[in-house]
Formats: sequence, structure tokens, C-alpha cells
Amino acid sequence: MKMISMVLMCFFILACSASKVHLYTRYLSAQETEGITKNLEAHGFDVIANTLVFPDDVQQSTLLYSPFVEGENRVNVLIATLDKMGWTIANVQLLFAGNHYYTKNSVGLLLLPDGVRQSDKVTQQDLVNEYESKGCDTWIKLSLNSDASYQFLYLNKTDHQSEQLTGRWQITSYPYIELTSSNKMWRFYYEIQKSTITDVVGKIELIELKPVDEHYTWPKCSFVYGLRM
Repeated sequence: MKMISMVLMCFFILACSASKVHLYTRYLSAQETEGITKNLEAHGFDVIANTLVFPDDVQQSTLLYSPFVEGENRVNVLIATLDKMGWTIANVQLLFAGNHYYTKNSVGLLLLPDGVRQSDKVTQQDLVNEYESKGCDTWIKLSLNSDASYQFLYLNKTDHQSEQLTGRWQITSYPYIELTSSNKMWRFYYEIQKSTITDVVGKIELIELKPVDEHYTWPKCSFVYGLRM
């Protein structure tokens, strides 16, 4: 009944104009993404694909919409079109989920295939590891400790001696992590990414910390930890 009420509400506020559909493809194959995009565009939707991380509270296929979208019946058309393709929208929400929100004449479409749950979330405890630098011209090791402290270990370019930078770390808003120096003068921000690669031995689960800002005092390196599965 709640679902029906939400759909009826959508009926009266959505526009006949080309509504923007922000399609979250993180859990979709390339073929699924292409098929969904073509079908929605054929029904007059402007599809904008992304690979953003889902909000924590989204655990099933979800449609998010703005209360400022204009027009009639477009949400019903969208839901019906998806249903014909085999995608059942289990949840319809107003305006936002987590930090994701949508402006005039746009909706967010977050699709999870049947049986799939968000599997790329990394907990704070999972981040407690020693990471090797990647993509920079100097060797750096990053240790994230269970007491929320961290150490950067690196070689001084002048005398090639080992030095440390220490401080505290925290997940600010997933998937972002903040590292603050002990003297509070420096803050470094990284995006948490999880992936799986395969070599001749088997699968390796990777956690990579990618910089989200450039800092003139620190190399723009990624940091990687791998666990053989």
C-alpha cells in the first residue's frame, strides 16, 4: 500500500518533458547498462550513467525523485518500462537517500540485480592494514591502525633517510577517508575503492585509497592493500 501511495503521488508531480534519469550502474553489466539506457531513451528519458557508491540504506532497487519535478505520469512510465525489462522497483523515495539528492526534473535510479547486495562496502576494521604506494615516484608505506592512528613512512629525497608522518584517521562519509596530521596542520582525503583481480594463482581482493585532492606538500599517490582469497 505504501508503494502504491508513493507511485500515485509521483503521478501528479512528474513532467512530460525529458526527465533526467541518473542511472547507477555499479552493480550492472555493460550489456544491462546498454539495454536499460536504450529502452529508457526510447521512452523519452535522458539517461546519465554513473558508477557512484550506493547510499548505505539502499539494499534493493530504488527510485529517488525530486519534489520539484514537473508534469504527469513520468514515474509510472519509468516504473512500467523497467518492469517490462524485468527490473522491479522495490522502493520509491522522495528526494534523497544518504548524501544523494535530485533537483528539478530529475530522478535517481539505483538498480540491484536479484540476489545481489552491496558487496563493495569496506568497514572501518577492514581498512586496518599496511598499504603500499602506487602511481608516484617515491616509495611510501601507509599504516592505518585499529586505534585510529596512522603512519606514513617514506624516504627523504635529500638524504634518503626514512621519515614518518603521523596522525589520526576516520571515515568521514563513506567512501571517503580523512587523515589529519598530529599537529592538525595537514589533512589528506582519499576515496575507498574495493575490487578483485585474478592472477595465475587465484583471486586477490584489493582495497585502494585514491586521493581526491592535490596537496602541494605530498605526492599524489594511491595506496593499495591486497588479500588473497
